[in-house]
Amino acid sequence: MKVSLNWLKQFVHIDQPPSEVAEILTMAGLEVEGIEYRGQGLDDVTVCQILDITPHPRADRLSVCRVSTGSQEVSVVCGATNIEKGHIVPLALPGTKLPDGTSIKESKIRGEASYGMLLAEDEMGLTDDHSGIMILPDGLTPGESLPDVMDLEDCVLDVALTPNRIDCGSVVGVAREIGALTNTTLILPEIHLETGDAPIEDLASVTVLDAHGCPRYAAGIVDRVTISPSPFWMRYR
Repeated sequence: MKVSLNWLKQFVHIDQPPSEVAEILTMAGLEVEGIEYRGQGLDDVTVCQILDITPHPRADRLSVCRVSTGSQEVSVVCGATNIEKGHIVPLALPGTKLPDGTSIKESKIRGEASYGMLLAEDEMGLTDDHSGIMILPDGLTPGESLPDVMDLEDCVLDVALTPNRIDCGSVVGVAREIGALTNTTLILPEIHLETGDAPIEDLASVTVLDAHGCPRYAAGIVDRVTISPSPFWMRYR
């Protein structure tokens, strides 16, 4: 099971470096088979805002984006179709080296100058999503360093669970184990549910056919749910 260290820290106070956390868990019987570092090497990726988008004059599937880096306005050629004027997006300026080793250079694409590259999530090694440019939250300031404002640096512990330790089959379970091993209090979030006035009996019913095999069955209804893409923080976890 893979567990985000940043996510664990929301449930238990952790001062130890990742290697020490892995050692503590391993010695307690939860063997950590590996540690994967994520969100590294993005210090040169900056936040920018798209000021204008025009079709590329010599390529039907490309656009020319005029973006603000906070200190200047530059043109970047882009093939993504999910971007709009006003979007906040990550920009790799010339000289940036991406985690996969790609070096960004100023270039001309079909005759149009491209001063850098707008980035998708997979190009930064964050997720495997290459459906379009990563759209950042509103309110970020062009020119800011992306890792500084998005808290991307994390490491993932690959924990080998044995059949008798299914209590650690969740992030809270692993956090509880770390808390017990380091004498640290577990921090559980408060859960607030807004309940409606309609009696559940008017909305659904349950029939228990085997009261001995199923002495109790509970049901509820969740409504007014909007189906939409999951936010980045959730997909990143």
